[in-house]
Amino acid sequence: MPLYPNDLEALSPRQSAALEALQQVQAASGRPPTRAELGAILGVSPQTADFHLRALERKGYLKLGRSSRSIQLRIGNIGPNSAQIEPETIPILGRVAAGMPILAIQNHEGSLPRLAGSQADFALKVAGDSMIDVGILDGDLVLVQQASNANSGEIVVALVGGGEEMEATVKRYLPKSNHVVLRPENATMEDIVVQPEDDFHLAGRVVGVLRWWA
Repeated sequence: MPLYPNDLEALSPRQSAALEALQQVQAASGRPPTRAELGAILGVSPQTADFHLRALERKGYLKLGRSSRSIQLRIGNIGPNSAQIEPETIPILGRVAAGMPILAIQNHEGSLPRLAGSQADFALKVAGDSMIDVGILDGDLVLVQQASNANSGEIVVALVGGGEEMEATVKRYLPKSNHVVLRPENATMEDIVVQPEDDFHLAGRVVGVLRWWA
């Protein structure tokens, strides 16, 4: 049964089915389905699946980004007397580069217990050393709060490119008037400059770092 905030519009049966399918795929694989994958689950075309997604966005149940898998679900209460449900674990999703971007393979690689008071929605394993000056090292797990925007100067997980060519990187976020700068915290490395025509969005804000010693 889908969970949703009680202040949102009611859904049609097809919209409810689409929302439930999104939640099931997200829970099973750690990433949202593409339009084609969602359409296959629902038995409709990718175009019809996209129509249902846009209806869900209009009603406030999710937020769509510019890439095929950029779908942020809004999870909340079932009814006016329901308590807020918080998952006991967060998924570990693939890897993210602290260096030049690497392919964002968002496979579900396990899970972590949710720390008390944590705002993290998922974790990513860091590859590279571009953020060493702020204590984010190769092999660390960054804890990420899912978000489509951030304040200037925050450390973020940024996604560049679309579809199967999407790449992810962790950097300091510096939006400018006509472009975005993704800045490493390593004096030997250069900024990544994202132009308006580039396919780009934020996956979330880094809210913590975990590290294990052998």
